[in-house]
Amino acid sequence: MEGVTTITSIQQISPTVKVFGFDLGGVELDFLPGQWVDLYVDTGLSVQVGGYSIISTPLQQGIIELAIKRLPQGRVAAYLHDHAKVGDEVELRGGSGGFHFEPEWQGPLVLIAGGIGITPLISILRYVDQSRLENPVELIYSASQPSELLFREEIQAIADRNTGIRCAFTVSRPQGGAWDGRVGRIDLELLREHAPTQDSLYYVCGPPSFQDDLSVLVSNLGVEASMIRAERWW
Repeated sequence: MEGVTTITSIQQISPTVKVFGFDLGGVELDFLPGQWVDLYVDTGLSVQVGGYSIISTPLQQGIIELAIKRLPQGRVAAYLHDHAKVGDEVELRGGSGGFHFEPEWQGPLVLIAGGIGITPLISILRYVDQSRLENPVELIYSASQPSELLFREEIQAIADRNTGIRCAFTVSRPQGGAWDGRVGRIDLELLREHAPTQDSLYYVCGPPSFQDDLSVLVSNLGVEASMIRAERWW
């Protein structure tokens, strides 16, 4: 799918991340929760392309939302953060990617996110919640600072209203007294507490080192490689 969309909303949700809402107009976008799209942005000097996971769900027809983090190497992200405004038109192509919710899977899900890697997983979590699916879900989310735990209040609210959904948050570098939760990286102890079954389908998403480390840790739980889905954020 490809077509021109219109930015309808821009919200700063952390010091480094903005959520952009897009009106698809007549563009028909078929995607599964967890997939991504390419944005083509004309900076005035050239057309740049950036790929971003969709944080909304297929149930929200006619619109999509993307959470975009400003990164040193991200030209499209920097342009959108600095120059994009409501009403701007952006070319979009997608959805794409093999990292996505598998509708035929009816068993437990374990969603493991590092930093901005929460973006495809929040789409999966929202879809389970909105569709009232019976899949048990464990979401384990690590960020460097409390302010970068994106969608934390929403995730906690989803868990509070669904008996089959649990969540755990941890921060590696808390600042002052602003954080009274778990401190440190995701380790085997945390995984054993929140991912007790080997028959769960695991989704791991984060920076390359996070993805590599967590895939090894999950394997150390006795989980078969065929039950692990992983996606890197470069």
